[in-house]
Amino acid sequence: MWYLFLMDETMTMALRQYCDALARKIPADWAQLPDLGLYMDQVITYLERQLDIFIRPGDGNFMTPSMINNYAKARIVPRTEGKKYGQEHIALLLAVFTLKRVLSVQDMSLLFGGDGDRGGVEDAREGQRVEEAKEFYQRFRRSMDFSAKATAESLEKALGSALDEGQGSDVETERFSDEKTLRNLALEFSVEASMKSYAAEMLLAIANPEGRSVAREIKAQKKRDKPVRQKGKKASA
Repeated sequence: MWYLFLMDETMTMALRQYCDALARKIPADWAQLPDLGLYMDQVITYLERQLDIFIRPGDGNFMTPSMINNYAKARIVPRTEGKKYGQEHIALLLAVFTLKRVLSVQDMSLLFGGDGDRGGVEDAREGQRVEEAKEFYQRFRRSMDFSAKATAESLEKALGSALDEGQGSDVETERFSDEKTLRNLALEFSVEASMKSYAAEMLLAIANPEGRSVAREIKAQKKRDKPVRQKGKKASA
């Protein structure tokens, strides 16, 4: 785990360590992913180690067995055989837990090649499915590598000489080491991330307009079919 918000005397070093880690910490290559089949608890341990830079201290709900099961039910991740997770499962789950902050389950389905209600790689035949998962994961890793390095560079540039411990004037150090500066920078990063998230949703909607409309219609139909219970009345046995 990386602790961004520490006391003033260690904040500069923490920021330096975070930027360094962000620039080089990306999930393992496909060939390095476990291929022996992992059980649920092993999967969670592995995923947390791979994505530890994204997990805040004390965040015990970053990933849970129920989350993984829900992604399988949504057919974003293929169902397991014998409750064991292989390379394709691990690869897609790494992508899912990286993207879950910015994309809904429906949008992830579209991103993975589904139609918003059905999964993408889940619907392909096993041999084809593995190849599609591998190709998707490689594209995901390239994008993540580029984005992580760009973010680290942007963060270092914004923080300026305060990251060079022992260098720069006292005024610069004071300016960049206070919590208000970090909050302001966090706001800039949050707005940028939000804008890109909306843009991603729009791209997916334009790329698959039929899938979006089908998913909306299915959701609306389920809502219409749901029985309405009147207040003050219990359902009959």
